[in-house]
Amino acid sequence: MPEKESILARNATLRQLQVFESIARNQSFTKAAKELHLTQPTVSMQVKKLSEVLDAPLFEQIGRKVYLTPAGQALYEAAEAILIKLSMAEQKIDHLKGFSGGSVKLSVISTAQYFVPKVIQEFTQAYPDVTVLMRVGNKETLLDRIAKNKDDFYLLGQPPEGLNVNSDPLAINPLAFLANANHPLVGKSLSVEDLKDEPFLMRETGSGIRAQVEKVFHDFNYQPRVKMVLGGNEAIRLGLLQNLGITVASVPTMMNEINRGEIAILKVKGFPIHRYWYLAYPNGKVLSIAAEELIKLLKIEGKSLSDQAFDKLS
Repeated sequence: MPEKESILARNATLRQLQVFESIARNQSFTKAAKELHLTQPTVSMQVKKLSEVLDAPLFEQIGRKVYLTPAGQALYEAAEAILIKLSMAEQKIDHLKGFSGGSVKLSVISTAQYFVPKVIQEFTQAYPDVTVLMRVGNKETLLDRIAKNKDDFYLLGQPPEGLNVNSDPLAINPLAFLANANHPLVGKSLSVEDLKDEPFLMRETGSGIRAQVEKVFHDFNYQPRVKMVLGGNEAIRLGLLQNLGITVASVPTMMNEINRGEIAILKVKGFPIHRYWYLAYPNGKVLSIAAEELIKLLKIEGKSLSDQAFDKLS
């Protein structure tokens, strides 16, 4: 083994390499500290020690960003490869552990939180030794977590673009115009032009549903009269129940209220928009047996949701 490598192996720690890799990837000490849940002085000290081991500067700072020196670039390539190998080894070990302890981590878009907990409950009853950690966020949050390989798998409203992932449709997620069941337009055959004066409840910026709806509205040359911008599907649901306006939302997420006669699907030409929930995970990801089993149960529930949605819209 070359002398420099032996010095690095004897004196550098994996934590120092992890801190260094995060700074290099984020081009920021502050962002690395936040990502690793460390204080900024701790991050700076770890890099200083690593630089002293190598007797070479690893970063140079220009403005608010930091950049790798030639020595830093050489170390970054090695650190990245080491951390990837360790992550793959951990995934394989988790797979071998199967259902004996361990955890499954998933992140889902807000609309999926209406059916995923039911599946998780069924899963944890069958496998009580496995911990399931679910995070809910909008499209932007999930894309960031995918890029950083934070979870085992993800449920999104559309396949992620520009990321090296596997993605497959899990269940149909039609978007339709919805209104309070007592709204005077319920039961009428409509066009989007008939809705131009109706107060509209819009999802927040960053929502996958909002992006899709705005695209379709553009195609229809329809400009809704936005009354409120609401953050999350739950706020939209409450807005409909209070008869604050109409909206375009996921039909499966409102199925209970639709079945109880509280919310109604408006018959609008060109709707529903046929979308899907997609299950995605990074290429090369080694899923544990527990994660694979949870995915199987989600696919079963997905088929049931699709069947219910088709029945309600037919």
